Amino acid sequence: MGADEPVGNLPPTSPSRDRTPMAKIPDKQGLFFELDGVIVQKAQLQPDGTIPFLDRAIEALGRIDPRQFRLFVATSRQDIAFGQQKEREFTRFCEAFIARMQQENIPITKIYSCPYHPKGKGRFKKESVFRKPGPGIFKMAQQEFDLNLQRCWMIGHTTADILAGQRAELGTILVRTGVGGQDGEYPVEPHFVEDDFWTAIARVNQFEYSLRC
Repeated sequence: MGADEPVGNLPPTSPSRDRTPMAKIPDKQGLFFELDGVIVQKAQLQPDGTIPFLDRAIEALGRIDPRQFRLFVATSRQDIAFGQQKEREFTRFCEAFIARMQQENIPITKIYSCPYHPKGKGRFKKESVFRKPGPGIFKMAQQEFDLNLQRCWMIGHTTADILAGQRAELGTILVRTGVGGQDGEYPVEPHFVEDDFWTAIARVNQFEYSLRC
């Protein structure tokens, strides 16, 4: 598969070829995921105050062993940068999200978000190393939580999500929900392509189990 072929043409659940194998150090692992198109339809509260979770997303989060993985949200908020959502609205969403995760006994270590864009509006108009496809979010998490990034994963739905993970040397999984990698912004080859977050987590668990066998 050539690097400049559309990511949507990758065969399902097939790892990229000619990659350096990820390190097999079974500690200090993190699992990062985007919100929009991966966990929720959109990171905004619905009129009734509920969160628009995608099918089986909560159940999938519950299948992650917190003794093995710290869980992180890694999100670029172009909607804030371009004035489509107010920063305080996203803050309320995050508060509701964390509260729901606590109800489900799913520990979220930290939410990393970047509201900046070089073409954004007002104070949000600037470049940032934390905006994907930059690897800044993962590098910050590495410093704060002493992670081994080669034993971490990024699950996303855009080519920017995947490229950011690749630049930080994470394992990468593209899901077919959301834009499903069809944004065409960057040529990428994720380690795996899965139908949704549920099957992505199944893939992570399968991969990690195979390392122990």
